[in-house]
Amino acid sequence: MNLDLTAYITLICTSGVLNLYLCFYVFIKRHHYANIAHLFILHTAFTTIYCMGAAFSLLSVNLGEMKFWTVIQYVGMPFSPPAGLMFVMQYVGIKVRKKHIFALFIIPFISLIMVVTNDWHHLHYRVFEIDPVLGAPYVHQEIGPWYTIHGMFIFSSMFVAFLLAVYRWKETAKAYRLQLISLMVGQLVPMVTAFIYLMGYTPQGIDPVPMVLWVSSFLYLWSINSSRMFTVMPVAKDAIFNSINDGVIVLDESYRLIEFNLASKNMFPQLKKAMFGKRFADI
Repeated sequence: MNLDLTAYITLICTSGVLNLYLCFYVFIKRHHYANIAHLFILHTAFTTIYCMGAAFSLLSVNLGEMKFWTVIQYVGMPFSPPAGLMFVMQYVGIKVRKKHIFALFIIPFISLIMVVTNDWHHLHYRVFEIDPVLGAPYVHQEIGPWYTIHGMFIFSSMFVAFLLAVYRWKETAKAYRLQLISLMVGQLVPMVTAFIYLMGYTPQGIDPVPMVLWVSSFLYLWSINSSRMFTVMPVAKDAIFNSINDGVIVLDESYRLIEFNLASKNMFPQLKKAMFGKRFADI
């Protein structure tokens, strides 16, 4: 095994181990994290399966083994981004219902079936074979029509999750922005890596995405420990803040407006979120 391949496998295994740790950590403490825990557990569990399949795929010595571990990857990979999207939705205050789960898992389930049965129809991969130059475990593949649909869905799931986190940025107090940063970067890193991979700027014959997922996992772990992600969420704080009957206006150390509650808005209809950051004297 050459050094490059060893490095790839090491990075993928690091991503897998970190996601597995996060999955078990949140599962053990799920009773403290209310309704958001099960979505994060799903996300990290699917990501772990994806990484495991990718690592063993790079240990394959023939086409049969490569196809088998590709199927294992698709048990996790297509489901991880929509599970991450639902986690972010719940985090920012959008209630995730069963119909959302069903709708978001339809395409991943079809993708899994397409990969399992690809030798019969070649709709996912037109060509899937050992790279004629590099040899096993490097793959030479040509994508089919369903792969395009699958790729657009995966990219859209991560992009929407990223936008939801960005949308909450201005409304979120500084104390909670570390959590949003971890969510944004956690979605952005695999999304950008996947785009670079599709553009052909990554090592030939290897999916680089599981190699960078350790970055997202590390950020989630850091956020859980440093800013109490899950136990103190901006959406929970907002619910309490806006339920106060007295008007509350919050200023920073420079007397700039950073927040106001619903009661303040009722008292002073001119107040707008566009005023955040302005000096209170000017307002």
